[in-house]
Amino acid sequence: MLMKTLLIAVTFASAGLAPLAHARSFLIEEGQPRAEIVIARESQRTTRVAADDLRTYIEKISGARLPITFEPSADVPVQIYVGTSPYTEQLGITAEGLQHGAYRIVSGDNWLVLIGDDTNFVPIEPWAKNNADRSSGKLQSEWEKITGEPWGVPNGGMYKNRTKLPGHIGLPDSVEVGKNETLELWGHDERGSYNAVCGFLRSLGVRWYLPGELGEVVPRMKSIPLPQVDEVVRPDFEVRQFNVRFGTANDDTMKWAMRLGLRDPYGLMIAHGMHGMTQTETILREHPEWFALYGGRRDTESGKRLNHLCYSNQELFEHTVRWSRAQFDVYDFESVSIMPPDAYISICQCELCEGKLVPEMGSRGKLSNHVWDFVNRVAKEVGKTHPGKKIVCCAYGANTDPPTNIDKLEPNVHVLIVGGRRPRANLPEQQEEVRKLRQGWLAKTDNPLMIFENYPFTDRGFYLPAFVARTIGESINATKGISRGEDIWLSFGRDFDTKDIGFNHFQVYFTARMYWGGPEADVEAMLEEYCRLFYGPAGDEMKAFFDYCEAHWQAMEKEKDKVDTALELFAAAVKMVSPDSVYARRLGLIDDFLSSLRRKAELLKQKRGPVPKLRTVWEPKTPIVIDGKLDEDYWVNTPSSSTGHLRELQTGRQPVFGTTIRAAWLGGNVYFAIRCDERPGEKPNVATTKDQDQATWYGDVVEILLETDKHSYYQIAINPSGALIDLDRGAEKGSSYRWESQAEVATHVAEDHWTVEIRIPVTDDENDPLNQVIGSKPSQSLPWHFNICRQRIREHGAEYSAFSPTGTPSFHVPGKFAHFYDGRSHTFEVDPTVTDHLIASREASGWMGQRKYKEALTAFLNLSIAEKVTDFQKSDLLQKAAGCARELGDFDQAAELAGRIPIEAVAKTVRMENLSARREFAALIEEFATEDLSQWPFWQIGEGAFLRGQAYIAMKAEDRAEADLQTALEFTSDPRTRLKIQKLIGNDR
Repeated sequence: MLMKTLLIAVTFASAGLAPLAHARSFLIEEGQPRAEIVIARESQRTTRVAADDLRTYIEKISGARLPITFEPSADVPVQIYVGTSPYTEQLGITAEGLQHGAYRIVSGDNWLVLIGDDTNFVPIEPWAKNNADRSSGKLQSEWEKITGEPWGVPNGGMYKNRTKLPGHIGLPDSVEVGKNETLELWGHDERGSYNAVCGFLRSLGVRWYLPGELGEVVPRMKSIPLPQVDEVVRPDFEVRQFNVRFGTANDDTMKWAMRLGLRDPYGLMIAHGMHGMTQTETILREHPEWFALYGGRRDTESGKRLNHLCYSNQELFEHTVRWSRAQFDVYDFESVSIMPPDAYISICQCELCEGKLVPEMGSRGKLSNHVWDFVNRVAKEVGKTHPGKKIVCCAYGANTDPPTNIDKLEPNVHVLIVGGRRPRANLPEQQEEVRKLRQGWLAKTDNPLMIFENYPFTDRGFYLPAFVARTIGESINATKGISRGEDIWLSFGRDFDTKDIGFNHFQVYFTARMYWGGPEADVEAMLEEYCRLFYGPAGDEMKAFFDYCEAHWQAMEKEKDKVDTALELFAAAVKMVSPDSVYARRLGLIDDFLSSLRRKAELLKQKRGPVPKLRTVWEPKTPIVIDGKLDEDYWVNTPSSSTGHLRELQTGRQPVFGTTIRAAWLGGNVYFAIRCDERPGEKPNVATTKDQDQATWYGDVVEILLETDKHSYYQIAINPSGALIDLDRGAEKGSSYRWESQAEVATHVAEDHWTVEIRIPVTDDENDPLNQVIGSKPSQSLPWHFNICRQRIREHGAEYSAFSPTGTPSFHVPGKFAHFYDGRSHTFEVDPTVTDHLIASREASGWMGQRKYKEALTAFLNLSIAEKVTDFQKSDLLQKAAGCARELGDFDQAAELAGRIPIEAVAKTVRMENLSARREFAALIEEFATEDLSQWPFWQIGEGAFLRGQAYIAMKAEDRAEADLQTALEFTSDPRTRLKIQKLIGNDR
């Protein structure tokens, strides 16, 4: 018993709660309840949830269930008062001064009070009660009736912050609850008393490391003494937001967020306010001049997520001021965001905006003067009527750095730095850059800052083990005293507790708990405790694993030895636990997350085989106008190093309809000019004219695949009408379409070709993973890898080609992507162990070119029976093998090979070649004179028509010969073969 008492004393002392010198009173004594939980009869809803959690975890700890009552019982020794009630008032204990989730834990001889602000949130009308209210236009209509203007309504997603719990939650067992009665809970509710309950439970040793029971650490105690304590605990930040919407997260995730002490206050509008204001059908239609001018057009497309604006437009300015005031008046917001839409990196090209771009401020500051001048002017006007309210803008994208044209922002401007901590940028020089950014903004404002972070989107393909507890903790400590708090964006769907939770829980837990504890909060001690409690026997090994990952995770993108070491450290931890233990299940979550890292290790083990390269060597001297015509000087005189040609996808041979690509790099944008040759007079196959329409894949299309130094990989598809589809192939399948490239594209259709001209903006700012290509300018040391592919689909056949053929039916083979970089000529290292169909086929063709026909024949035949060879490849290989057999004089084998070719048109072509080689032109005409070549796959028509045309010439049938040769010319792209055809036509005449 003495040892047990000492252990309890240590537990309380370590949590800052002192035990009684002689524990006279107990909450639980030897497994028996000695206390009851008392709440007010008309308790706030979070008070009831707090009481329920207290009862639940006391029972988990001790096995004893405490009753919940509205009034103290005379025969119960100790009362635990949760939240404000008449009894706490009698004790002189109130929630006064306990703001932003602060709480007080105080005890007496026979009572314990757990108290804080539990104010219920009450939504202000009008608000959408469900998605139908929003999608039907009902909410927008009600807003317009109040304001008299068609501005966007600011709180369309309010209903997502509400959930419903069972009606009996936190009530005495004696209270009868109706069958359909529920307890409505809002994410905006204050939860001070709930925080007090969680603080008390933490003092007993309870921890919540991830959602659900698997994430809990609950000590076992037969006795829980009444502590002697009087402690007020205040958070370090008033704003502690993650993207946890109570209506869309599951209950385990919601409760976890509450237990970590997060706070999502109402009325703090943070991001993309200007998008919200301007995205209505009426404004798009009636105010096109508000929108940015690019390439001679104003972007007023309805339904587009990111229509950029002209911040020099006076009417837009005046409406922004009035819109802000309306939100303060109607919804009593604390702040209104007038942040530009995502991906604002190019200034409007109208006369009013001319000269307002500051290129010398770089990619993170070139628009700062322009944007923050607009913000400052709006704030000044709003401040005249609403002096207690704030105008918010994010330092983000091209307006991240402080402006140079404003010495001090208006006193009602609130700056929110996107990437104001950047914990993943954990190298010392990276953190110093972030510190300087914060200091630069502090010099511009007398208000505290706020921080916005985009935590890694694991559902968008993030796989590196960025377990950076120390950087999270140290960077948060560095902002205490200068920041109001943080808004963290992470994907909190209903499956958050299962999808990559091994990684996601780590960053959320250490972030949320570092919001409490003051500037000296010890993340090192927190990490040590986490490893010891959560992983048990593997605690030391997991600590070593996390330490190594924090130091080296950035290098794991390129360095296999770092990946191998991390995986070895984790494997050592797994060996320390019993396979059927709770610790093994927890390690299993990390193991699942590391599966992608293991795949990366396999890729790093094998370098690329021989692939082509494309480079840019000088920037265009004049701007490139995106009109699809490719008539700028740069495109006309593109260096050969920046010009490439597509080859047939599966075989690498020259396609029937060729495609030429040209590339340029200019001002943080990559440009491509693509010319797709066509049969003269034949229009391209356009399957749709709408962006993001899946019908695109049923017609002609060009695809650009970009794997940057920071992301693998993006896909942008354009059809001849200019319809665009952009996808993030690094994201999970269901999320890939959420990404938007912000590409500017134009197409042009001519008599014998169609063209694509595209500008793709590139940013090195990883804070917006849903917009733009993320990467640095490609170089020799850090090249991009890319492919440009084309599909041409007709009634009779389809042709697929690529700058770097993949040797498969698919464009999407990243290991075959070509090198793309800016700089001088460079030879990239090739792994000689890499082999595939194309490499082996080229080797066999080389033997054929050296007249080693026997070796070539054997190689082609062996390839034709390979496991994954397609019918298209098999037909090509057997056609080449038949050619070798003819060169060896073995016409019987050539005939036999023709019979094994799976594609009928190719088999017929080889029979023609066999007859032609033996000069049996009469037999060729007899067999194929009535062959309707127009029914062949179009990519085979040229060969068949050429062979039959030659036979007709030999047979003196000139008219028929010319008809076939003209057809052959239309379906042949190889220059040497075309020259032969043209000579035959000329001679025939």
